[in-house]
Amino acid sequence: MNDTLENMSGVIAVHCGAGYHSEKIRRQYNKLSRQACRASAKILNDGGTSLEAVKAAITVVLENNSLTNAGKGSNLTIDGYVECDAAIMNGRTLLYGGCGAIQKVKNPIELAYEICCKQTQKLPLGLIPPTFLVGNGALKYAKNVGIKTVPKKYLMSQSSFKRMKKYKALLEQKTAVEYKDLMDTVGAVCVDKDGHVASGCSSGGLILKKPGRVGQGALYACGVWADSFNSTSENSVAVSTTGCGEYLIRTQLAKEIAKDIKHAACPVTTLHKSMIENFIDSRFLWDVSEKLGGALVLHVKPSKEGHVMWGHSTETMSVGFLNCNDGKAKSVVSKLPMEVSVGSSVSVNGIDFTL
Repeated sequence: MNDTLENMSGVIAVHCGAGYHSEKIRRQYNKLSRQACRASAKILNDGGTSLEAVKAAITVVLENNSLTNAGKGSNLTIDGYVECDAAIMNGRTLLYGGCGAIQKVKNPIELAYEICCKQTQKLPLGLIPPTFLVGNGALKYAKNVGIKTVPKKYLMSQSSFKRMKKYKALLEQKTAVEYKDLMDTVGAVCVDKDGHVASGCSSGGLILKKPGRVGQGALYACGVWADSFNSTSENSVAVSTTGCGEYLIRTQLAKEIAKDIKHAACPVTTLHKSMIENFIDSRFLWDVSEKLGGALVLHVKPSKEGHVMWGHSTETMSVGFLNCNDGKAKSVVSKLPMEVSVGSSVSVNGIDFTL
């Protein structure tokens, strides 16, 4: 069911990862995407910024639902614990904040948001505020600023534990298998009533990842990108990526897509071209036969006309979006055409909007 929210201006789009979404639970992903959009829209309705709206979509819904691989229900490391990554970027200021390999923080995106907002804080002795924190240092920082922490077991779900046991057993048996249960990064992009954009992402990482491993979801230019610094004279763009973090790090896909899209005459065809050139055919992935990734993209002109787009080389990608002009949250599980091979081609779709 689609809720209607009136007297707002802005557009929010979210994703629940590019990977494989079983047909049995696609309806649940669609419902979750719409819920995340509505949570974000309430922030916009109260006069909040795009950065606050992105945080709300991820914090209130996506990280708190064990259906996703972010926050509660995240994939477990090979040692059996949850370690999360998150990042957020403010297009108005071009500032970013990220955290990686962090345990016991209920909502990692809140820590990334806190780090981002403190970038301009004046510190004694000319000290410089951090942009990216990891591990125990990130956990200590979160506690110091009052971000909620939880016992380790709280972030573990029954399904994530079963996945870990299943693939650990297969690993010990040296069995070749596709990660059909693998889901990756969730994320959001948003433009507010002032025409400023923001982007965020949060991830529990790959199944059986090494402790301390940090994926693209936490890293500058890899997981997120947002630029509305000159929103009245230039196009604005926001990107949130998803997929295999190692491949997205090596290609810095979020920034590369944003650079290509920013001044594009046709954003949809440019997104397809960018993902092919910068990901599928990237020389930085010369040794990878199956490139698994996706991107959620927002492109906004100074005229307030824009596009929400998504592209993926995986079997599916779960996406939701809401234009505050009509107030209806919509969602879809995008599918790669059956005639093309996973990891070697890209499916791109999108919708137009006017703020």
